[in-house]
Amino acid sequence: MAYVVEVTHSDTGEKKFIPIKARMLFIGRTTANDVALNDATVSSRHARVRINEDKIELEDLKSANGVYVNGEKITRTAILKKGDAFKIGPYILKILEQNAETIEAEKIAEARRQEKSEEAEYRYDPFAFVKPFLEPINEFLEADGISEIMINGHDKIYVEKGGKIVKTDKQFSSEKALLAAIKNIGRTLGKELNEQSPRLDARLDDGSRVAAVIPPCAMTGTYVSIRKFSKKALGIQDLINFGAITEQAVRFMKLVVVMKKNILVSGGTGSGKTTLLNIISTLIPHDERILVIEDTAELQLQQEHCLRMEAKPADKKGRGEVTIRDLLHSTLRMRPDRIIIGEIRGGEAFDLLQAMNTGHGGSMSTIHANSPVDALSRLENTTLQSGIELPLKAIRDQISSAINIVVQTSRFEDGSRKISHINEVLGLKEDMSYQVQTIYKFERAGKSKDGKVLGHLTYTGNIPTFLDEAIKADFVKSAEELFKE
Repeated sequence: MAYVVEVTHSDTGEKKFIPIKARMLFIGRTTANDVALNDATVSSRHARVRINEDKIELEDLKSANGVYVNGEKITRTAILKKGDAFKIGPYILKILEQNAETIEAEKIAEARRQEKSEEAEYRYDPFAFVKPFLEPINEFLEADGISEIMINGHDKIYVEKGGKIVKTDKQFSSEKALLAAIKNIGRTLGKELNEQSPRLDARLDDGSRVAAVIPPCAMTGTYVSIRKFSKKALGIQDLINFGAITEQAVRFMKLVVVMKKNILVSGGTGSGKTTLLNIISTLIPHDERILVIEDTAELQLQQEHCLRMEAKPADKKGRGEVTIRDLLHSTLRMRPDRIIIGEIRGGEAFDLLQAMNTGHGGSMSTIHANSPVDALSRLENTTLQSGIELPLKAIRDQISSAINIVVQTSRFEDGSRKISHINEVLGLKEDMSYQVQTIYKFERAGKSKDGKVLGHLTYTGNIPTFLDEAIKADFVKSAEELFKE
């Protein structure tokens, strides 16, 4: 005769069936048992069941909280009659003969468990643990249309919605209450905030970011910024629908990516650099090995063969730091087809330029700058932070030969984000300044009645220097085909 153990949680009602494979089974908290009951009230090895031909014997293995049969605590052993239930911690167990009825019950229980699992996954809330501390702004944490929440002291709370920053009427009861809330969030994340450590920079499980600065560094209260991670990854078609790019420019960018030209996405704060880089990365062929390095993980690459790495700050004693530059050195030894760095901020610029100039084509990154030429100058400054002394001409030679395309993204006064320039880097002029040509430029056409910026990305007529190479490689037939409306 075959048997199963029916296990029901007394609080949730969740039920499962566990087949009995031997005549003796152990029940306890750890997975070493035949029946594992994950609860603190259950001892590591709590009870034992022996099944003989004529009886089923239950034994308490000197557990801390005992075993109960039909509501009564057993002293050491008990003989189970047909239908008897015994309780261990919050679990009610029965030993049943395996038949058509129990098999059907097992199928139903498994289906319900799967349904609950899917429901829990669907309802997953990355902000669940911070909401008890941030009650005044909970509705903003839940709202899909809000991308950022900015707290400039207990009574000044702003949100970004549709690219526009709006002041709300929400506020915390006092500055003391806000400070306590942020300190509690820090502790929950394993980070202590005080006068010696007045900064919090954390990433939640879904990629959302929480940044805070408290007094004495924050002069007029506690400052908090919560950047919410987008649940829906935008794609090329979304950019077209938003008017941020044209289908013609998309064809050009596809050519740039497939030809493994190195791309630098440039823009100011909040201009959508990371989002744009993420979208451009979707054009990378799926059979390539991509290594992604970020200071804070934000990119959502869709390719299967993608290895993501995140820099690690030092601990309280200054130990264990792993920088983007460290990870880039490791990356170069891992046979990448493409290297993507979330944002260039420091000396890693030199190593990336070296990689781009020594066979790692198709690399991508972002940088803070207000124009394509400014982006190259900013890249100079970050290269100088590498600690390697090079003459300015050598640095500019490296940059002009490594970077092929600069894509500039801008945030306009109506809150919209659009690609304003796509430039090709041609080299250096005689005066050592950068020579670039604009392939696409956003041409403004005024504003609509509701204040929206009008215009579209326009092809300038300049032919990219690599077009002949593209035609010979059969990536495109002609300039007319590439730049047709």
